[in-house]
Amino acid sequence: MDAVQAFIHIAELGSFTHAADAMRTTQAAVSLKLKRLEERLGCRLVERTPRYVQLSAQGAAFLEHARELLAVHDRALAAFAGARQRLTIGISDHVAGPELPALIARMNAQDVFRRASLTP
Repeated sequence: MDAVQAFIHIAELGSFTHAADAMRTTQAAVSLKLKRLEERLGCRLVERTPRYVQLSAQGAAFLEHARELLAVHDRALAAFAGARQRLTIGISDHVAGPELPALIARMNAQDVFRRASLTP
């Protein structure tokens, strides 16, 4: 999935360097990911010159499928990420007052907070 994400960033940003910045990695790592993806697919996805990066015909055809793949992957992970998340807030009792535990209990009872579990 990282290779597909790298390809999408390259296509959208038009640059290996910008793609690397977006992925918080190095340009060499992005280049290697794309190379492995191209080897796996058996075609060149990107045409490179010293001045520009452009999608090949195969790359243009693959781009929408890559976006769909990444979206489905993200939805699958989100579905199993856990129904509840934990939010921890540190606050002094003298600032919040004695009503804080009751307020948190009411927030947990509301639908908008069912996915987050707040604890006093």
